[in-house]
Amino acid sequence: MASLHLPTLWASALTAVTIFVVAAISRWLRRSKTLNLPIAGADSGDVNALKARYVQEADALLREGYEKFKNTIFQVITPDGPRVFLPRKFANDLKDYDRHQASGMKALADRHIGHYTTIDHESDIMLGAIKIDLNRNLGLFVGDVEHEVSYCFETQFPPCQDWTPIDLHDKLLRVVAQASARIFVGYPLCRNEEWLDCSTKFALDVMTGGEKLKQWHPYLRPIAQYFVPEMTRIRGDHQHALELLLPELNRRLAERANPDASPRNDMIQWMQERARRTGDKSFDDKELANLQMLTATAAIHTTRLAIIHALYDLAARPEYVEPLRNEILAVTKDSKGILQKQHLTQMRMLDSFMKESQRHNPPSVATFQRKAMVPITLSNRFHVPAGMILQCNTNIFDEMPAQWGDPHEFDGFRFYKLRSKPEDVNKYQFASPTYDSMQFGFGRDACPGRFFASNQIKIILAYIISHYDIKFEGGATERPKNIMFEVNVLADPTKMVLFKKI
Repeated sequence: MASLHLPTLWASALTAVTIFVVAAISRWLRRSKTLNLPIAGADSGDVNALKARYVQEADALLREGYEKFKNTIFQVITPDGPRVFLPRKFANDLKDYDRHQASGMKALADRHIGHYTTIDHESDIMLGAIKIDLNRNLGLFVGDVEHEVSYCFETQFPPCQDWTPIDLHDKLLRVVAQASARIFVGYPLCRNEEWLDCSTKFALDVMTGGEKLKQWHPYLRPIAQYFVPEMTRIRGDHQHALELLLPELNRRLAERANPDASPRNDMIQWMQERARRTGDKSFDDKELANLQMLTATAAIHTTRLAIIHALYDLAARPEYVEPLRNEILAVTKDSKGILQKQHLTQMRMLDSFMKESQRHNPPSVATFQRKAMVPITLSNRFHVPAGMILQCNTNIFDEMPAQWGDPHEFDGFRFYKLRSKPEDVNKYQFASPTYDSMQFGFGRDACPGRFFASNQIKIILAYIISHYDIKFEGGATERPKNIMFEVNVLADPTKMVLFKKI
């Protein structure tokens, strides 16, 4: 009988040896290569320590690079190899390039090895639907989005009649996903539990799977991807999204035959119409499902994080609650508290608070990033070959304009006050990318969904401020320290915030 187990033992041994050999080769191939540029933190002389510092405290490392090299281009040693960081002034050199010349999306996709995680997929149909159709129709969706937000709080949150601990990372994921889905796929699919789970889980699989696969050398990733469970799940996510979307697409197909049916107005419809107008034969149901996953990934998690950062700032500074609540009540008094599109523009205090929170807690300390798709020469004659990723060191407070006031202080109404002059009333807005505020990028390839994000964040924060008091658990008054993962600035997920209905 023992002989029957020999093939299994040999197979297990062979698999173990294969993994060991492939891992050893990967480590050998991943030996650091550097560019002919100064290295931030090089005084330590320990390459592995530099890589660890980049992962755990990139903010401090980039600050050191700024202080040491000032207006000089430098590099940082990372687990993915050297990365080039530019002083802010070079963003002006790159801002006028379009995405086919210097692409922010391609830079992001490379960070998450998008060829394998499926996010390296730029679509003219998707970009047109976001830049034109979504932005053009945002005002029409304010009531619908507020309704979904209210429904989520009623069905997903506890009653909060007394102080109740809330896991913001968990609860707001559902709120943002459902509010976004109302625009992306419409009602009733926006409330479908399987759809919401699929659209939120996909992003997690992309980020986790990408980080795991990055541990392997690029030469080995075609094989190594099959050893990473999340990579298999990504393919399953796409298939599941298609299966969930097909019944909705079939219903819409049947509706077109009914002359009395009301026209749809959501991301599905916009993408389908664009494909028909352009005659794009590659656009089918599978492509539509894939684009829905990509759109949700871009929208949900960054929006949720911005809201969490703002709520942490609000809980740490309760003196802002009353003026913000009064502003919300004042602008909605004529509509009996129901939000309308003009109200979002009128909430200048809330917009300012959001912008100041994002200034202190940006999604990344290098929000301006581009992958050179063509050779580029910067104003200092530095030659950028095609394929190189460039990032600007965008979170240096000392570079803030003097007229903004103390750069290190948290002033929630900083931008509200700056907009008080008639000539500046339309400046300094949360969704405005400028040379001094690059949280949404800068130039021609700035984030196309920033107006959508601004509306979603404002609607959700306005609802919370209008319906709840909040404070930190355990009587804490200080804001939790952020967690760095590479250049990403994350809110501490272990902290709970107490909610109480007002």
